[in-house]
Amino acid sequence: MEHHMEHNGPFCQSCGMPVAEKDLLGTDREGIKTEEYCKYCYEDGEFKQPDITLQGMIDLCAGYLVQQGMDEAEAKGMLAQTLPLLKRWREESVS
Repeated sequence: MEHHMEHNGPFCQSCGMPVAEKDLLGTDREGIKTEEYCKYCYEDGEFKQPDITLQGMIDLCAGYLVQQGMDEAEAKGMLAQTLPLLKRWREESVS
């Protein structure tokens, strides 16, 4: 059974952040906006943190959610459920 985050529109396939606003979108090698990733994860066709692990991304994103008032354990639990379904981490877990 798939879990979907509770919002409409595209979201980053690396960190799960909603990217409804065009200025949040990452860019490919030609500088063209991509709807797959946000600008915090992906720029000029490359990941900004190429060596980050899934757990590292969960910890990083949980920090932002805590700043927004979410409980840390709750944030990490939600991310642990949703991030592995995203394109970046599905591809990585295969290898």
